[in-house]
Amino acid sequence: ERANESISQLKHTLAKGQDDIGFDQSTADEGSDNADSDNDDHGNAASQEPQHSHAVNQLKILLQHQERVGSEESPSRRKKSLHKPTEAVPGDLPALSDLVPIINDQSQYINHLEAEVKFYKEELCGMKDREQAVLLQNEELHQKLKFLTAEYTLREQTLLDPSANTQNSWPVGGKDCSTHQPVTSTAAHNKDQAFVTAASGDKAKWPAELENLKLLYQERINILDGQVQSLRKDLSESQKTCTDLEGRLKHQKSLVSARNSNQVGGLCLNCAQHEAVLAQTHCNVHVQTIEMLTRERDDLMEALVSVRQSMKEMQQRECNACKQVEHAVQMAEEANFEKTKALVHCEQLKSEMERQKNYLEKELAAQLSKRADEKEALRQEMKKERDGLVAMVTSLSKDVAVLEAQLERITREKNSLLNQLEESQHQLASHEMEMNKVCGEMRYQLNQSKMKKDEAEKELREYRTKTIRELEIKDQKIEKLGLELNGNKQRLEQAQQDVTGAREECLKLTELLSKSEHQLHLTRLEKETIQHSISNEAKARALQAQQREQELTQKMQQMEAQHEKTVEELDSLLSSQNTFIAKLKEECCVLARKWEQMSEKYRSEVNQLSQEKEYLHGRLEKMQKRNDELDQQCIQHGRMHERMKSRLQQLDKHCQATAQQLVELLNKQNQLFKEKHLLTEEVRFLRTQEKKREGELKQDTDGIK
Repeated sequence: ERANESISQLKHTLAKGQDDIGFDQSTADEGSDNADSDNDDHGNAASQEPQHSHAVNQLKILLQHQERVGSEESPSRRKKSLHKPTEAVPGDLPALSDLVPIINDQSQYINHLEAEVKFYKEELCGMKDREQAVLLQNEELHQKLKFLTAEYTLREQTLLDPSANTQNSWPVGGKDCSTHQPVTSTAAHNKDQAFVTAASGDKAKWPAELENLKLLYQERINILDGQVQSLRKDLSESQKTCTDLEGRLKHQKSLVSARNSNQVGGLCLNCAQHEAVLAQTHCNVHVQTIEMLTRERDDLMEALVSVRQSMKEMQQRECNACKQVEHAVQMAEEANFEKTKALVHCEQLKSEMERQKNYLEKELAAQLSKRADEKEALRQEMKKERDGLVAMVTSLSKDVAVLEAQLERITREKNSLLNQLEESQHQLASHEMEMNKVCGEMRYQLNQSKMKKDEAEKELREYRTKTIRELEIKDQKIEKLGLELNGNKQRLEQAQQDVTGAREECLKLTELLSKSEHQLHLTRLEKETIQHSISNEAKARALQAQQREQELTQKMQQMEAQHEKTVEELDSLLSSQNTFIAKLKEECCVLARKWEQMSEKYRSEVNQLSQEKEYLHGRLEKMQKRNDELDQQCIQHGRMHERMKSRLQQLDKHCQATAQQLVELLNKQNQLFKEKHLLTEEVRFLRTQEKKREGELKQDTDGIK
């Protein structure tokens, strides 16, 4: 708005100044010889005026177009921002990578504007110096013209006074002398009237120059007083010459009368020589006056030619000064136009930066909210998976504890059975010393069976320790996998399926253990029956030794058969257990391989997730750094915007000062044109006086002839 106001003010002042210039040039150049060149200059000034108005109109059209574009684009962008807040940046807006060269170009553009401002300052200083030189030249020319007018008036007075004296001193001069005197008096009267009218017009128009004119007139009066004194001396001398001339005229008249009377008379030689000398001197005086007048005329013509040349030079200088001022005004308008463009561009950049900042803030908020939601979802999933794993581990631990309790119970029962067998053996040893030999083999077999049982127990213990170790390893692996595998439901479901298979296998094992317990119970019952039979046989041994022997043999056979059966059953059980253990080992190896593969997969996935996490963390840090950089850039842009505002305010002030200076220059130019107008009027007056003087000189020469 300030730029528009300053431009409108400059336009108004330029229009006024150019109208005044055109009026002064049209009034000053009516009677001069260089009217065509001045009219061409006026035409150039008039043709330059629409150029300035065209620049102003272009600036206004650009501002209106920017306002329309902003008003048309704002609702559409608002709708887009309401309906699609998370879309990408549109194609109309520049990217962040495109803003950096724009900002650099903006700094270069600011430097360019500063350089142009410096150039304009230098040009204004040069214009001021040129104006001062032109003013000094105008003052010098004005003083020269005043001096020339003073000399011209003095010469006119010196030429008019002797002619008037000669005419007044001749009492009888014929018709020519009598008719010449009133003409000169009327011319002088007309000159005085012209001077009076010019002076009155000057007083009415320019009261400021009255003092200067008074000083000039006082100087003229002093000069005229000195000239009057010198002229009085010349008058006394001329009166003497006039008396001599009167005597000569009388003598000539007497001669003419004598000739007219046809009287024949003669002159002596002395009189004839004297008359010839007088005639030659009289003729020489006229010739000298004519030569003096021609010389003065030539001098006046040369002075007029020099004055005309100086006037032409002054007009050319004034035209050049006007052109320079118009060029400076045009450059100032272009600078204002560029400044407004820069302001519009800065405002556009500011709006785009604000839009991009808002868009980036929205995107950051959306991404942060998404990440928070994802983190919460992952945490919930992790919690669920952890709960599931904890439940699975607890169930497995419970199952393992149950199995261990069952194994401990079986071992206790076995130990109790062994203790009972030892007690029965001691009892049998005490009561059946005789049966030692028979039972040696049985004991040997029993020892072998014990050894086998011990080996089986050792194997069971080793298997139990191995299973416990494997379970501990599995627990450790499960814990590691529970720590590593947090977000993988499908794989956990597979693991759950594997665990269900393991549970089924554990159930199978429990069934087998129950079968083995049942078999052990049967063996215990058989042993109890054996003990009862042994006790009965011991009681009825004395009575029925033979029967006992027979029965013992039968029982030994039965026991051997039963023992063989039990051994076979135990062998079958051991083989089945060995096969089952081998199958379990194979399945455990398979499961271990699967667990290793799963752990490797999970580790690779965890590594990938950790890498992705690190990448996302690095990207987040980069985005935060970029956001901080953008915030700093926004702060710097705000500071730059404030600096630009202050600089633009300074430029506005400078433009206003330059406008004021231009107004002052235009006022000075108007004053110069007024002085030029005065000088042209004085030149006209001098020309009229010169024409009148030439006419008077012609009349004088005609009268003299």
